[in-house]
Amino acid sequence: MSAPVPPAGGYETSENSAGTTALITGILGIFVCPIVLSIIAIIFGRKGMTAAEAGRANNAGMAKAGFILGIIGLVLGVIGLLIWIFAFGFAVSQS
Repeated sequence: MSAPVPPAGGYETSENSAGTTALITGILGIFVCPIVLSIIAIIFGRKGMTAAEAGRANNAGMAKAGFILGIIGLVLGVIGLLIWIFAFGFAVSQS
């Protein structure tokens, strides 16, 4: 029995899923759940950029965009959380 014949062009060796995941979670992190999804976007963005630098992925731009969106989402999420905490504290102190 012989080994299966690989498809034309050989086996797929890319790790593009990390960059794609970073971009999707970075976009969602700005609108849906900023702190959690933005942290995931930062992690996967860094993983995707590392894979692209090593030649295992070809979507470095998506990974970098997801990484940057993750940072922006995290900063906006923390600012929003601080505003909410101060507004709630002010409202409680006024009652």
